[in-house]
Amino acid sequence: MHPAAPPLTALKQVDTRLVEDIRRKEEAGDETGEERMYLLCKTCGNAITSESYCMEVNGSHRHTFMNPRGIVFNIGCFSSAGGCLIIGVPTTEYTWFPGFTWCCVICSQCLSHLGWRYQSGSGGFFGLILDQLSRQ
Repeated sequence: MHPAAPPLTALKQVDTRLVEDIRRKEEAGDETGEERMYLLCKTCGNAITSESYCMEVNGSHRHTFMNPRGIVFNIGCFSSAGGCLIIGVPTTEYTWFPGFTWCCVICSQCLSHLGWRYQSGSGGFFGLILDQLSRQ
């Protein structure tokens, strides 16, 4: 497992594009007729991201990793996760993606651990624990 997360005093709100997108769709209705699949926090139902933000890192959207404690995580990579908060100071310790620093991310509503934010000089992404998300 990645090292313990720092205290919640280090919380930082991340990209709010998803939340704004959801509000806009609810207010205006989806004029395109295209149904968008949202991924919600399994614990509280908060909208975390959308399948439209899926992306590939190192040739794949999905990755399976084991942390130093032997816990296996199946994660998906997303360019945005507006329903998350980033906690902690970026670190390279035990990074699963060489060249990237990481911080933990939690649900902005219930504070459940949902994954990690990875950042490098060329950009970043969210590695979200797929078992912690449900589809809507």
